Amino acid sequence: MAKLQGVILLNTDAAALQIVDSRGRQIEHVKREYSEKNLPLASFSAEVMQRALSQLQRFQQLLRDYGVEDVRLYGSENLSKMLNAIYFVDQVENVTGLELLWLNANQENYYRQLALRVHDEKILNERYAFVLGVSSTRIDLSYFENNQFKFSQHSAIGPVRLTQSIRDMAAEITEIPDLIPEFIDSKLADFWHMLPPFQATDTIILLGADVLNQLFLNKKPKTTIHKSELQSLIRSFNQRNKQAIAEQYSIDLNDIWMVFMEAVLVVEVMSAVGASNLHMSSLTVLDGLVVKDNNAQNDIITAARGIADRYMVEEKHRELVLRYAWRLFDHLKRIHRLSARDRLLLGVAALTHDVGSFINSQKHYQYSEEILEGIDFHGLSTSEQRMIASIARYHSAETPDNALRSTQEFSPRQRMRIAKMAALLRLADALDDSRLQKISKLTVSIGTEKITVIGQSAADLQLEMYIFAQKAHFFEAVFGLPIVLKRQGKRS
Repeated sequence: MAKLQGVILLNTDAAALQIVDSRGRQIEHVKREYSEKNLPLASFSAEVMQRALSQLQRFQQLLRDYGVEDVRLYGSENLSKMLNAIYFVDQVENVTGLELLWLNANQENYYRQLALRVHDEKILNERYAFVLGVSSTRIDLSYFENNQFKFSQHSAIGPVRLTQSIRDMAAEITEIPDLIPEFIDSKLADFWHMLPPFQATDTIILLGADVLNQLFLNKKPKTTIHKSELQSLIRSFNQRNKQAIAEQYSIDLNDIWMVFMEAVLVVEVMSAVGASNLHMSSLTVLDGLVVKDNNAQNDIITAARGIADRYMVEEKHRELVLRYAWRLFDHLKRIHRLSARDRLLLGVAALTHDVGSFINSQKHYQYSEEILEGIDFHGLSTSEQRMIASIARYHSAETPDNALRSTQEFSPRQRMRIAKMAALLRLADALDDSRLQKISKLTVSIGTEKITVIGQSAADLQLEMYIFAQKAHFFEAVFGLPIVLKRQGKRS
């Protein structure tokens, strides 16, 4: 029997399980609700906790029945924000013996798009495509050209937050429905201002927006509707009472505000990008968590380039540092013993480590850390984002090498990973210290007593060799082996 994998995703109101085979084909899919959907992010009651734990135990029995040993357990960002989430997680881990891995909103958006690429790729093969992810507290807008990811940007203006804001305003303003589009436009003004250049597209793809999807999908996996259908729904809300709307569209009275807010948000985005049609899909975060796509990490690197562009990081230098960092990583695998995921994180750090120069080139590494700590990285966990910020800080030889040991934010293992990647990044950065791209080819030789890096160049490498030697002290401290740079090639 083929090896099976089980993935469980916990949200504030439901738990979902998928069992897939080694090729990613779905064997079983179960979703069970254990609480009502409420607008406020409150606390779990003891009763809801017990229902959730009981459901997880039933999932585990199902996994045992299928003989699944490889099981991953995830928690949504909304769940992590519950006031008593840490107690809930402790009980979950005690009962199941599984470690719960938190997802942030950037990851949720990333995994929904990953599911789209695998299960509905044809829609992304259009010349230009926008993918709009709508969760309860934010929207994410991603742009593709010829199935190639170009950028993603988000705004903390989800339907739940909008509903809460509108309800607060309702006490003092009578014509609320007329005000909502203007209110949304004001909240999205900076979002549109910061959006990179794009080409208008006739169709926008919608992921998330659970209530709106339920209304139009009607248990189908996907459908396409015209913008006018959403506008008709919005007009009904403005002109008719809630009971009549609930009966017309067969929706719960408690969901009417959410449907309205999601519809208004989607129409505003469609108008801004010039789209007339909306492609709706039932694909979820869980669908993305179970698929395998070796090209998906390219999106994370592309997004990192977008961050570097925003902060005007010199393109030639950053791309060369990326190339050198990955070459050092690949040739020194038996020395550093880092993972493929660490290679990705090193690549992101290589592209973004100089963003602090946007503020001040003096001590830019400190500003880089501050900027990167405040940025949402596409597809990366919160812990990984913090690690990249720390790598950016420690890429400079001006940062005290022993400062990392006293950093309590990371576990000892994480600090070791950061130190190793920072040591590699320091050397990669030193190889283009002049910013003149002198080295045409790089080779690495691992000896018993030292590592030799040979730079093929027709130019003088005295500056690079001097800076490399300065930054090599940290490498030797981390790995216990000296590393030197030598030049090879005739001078021009």
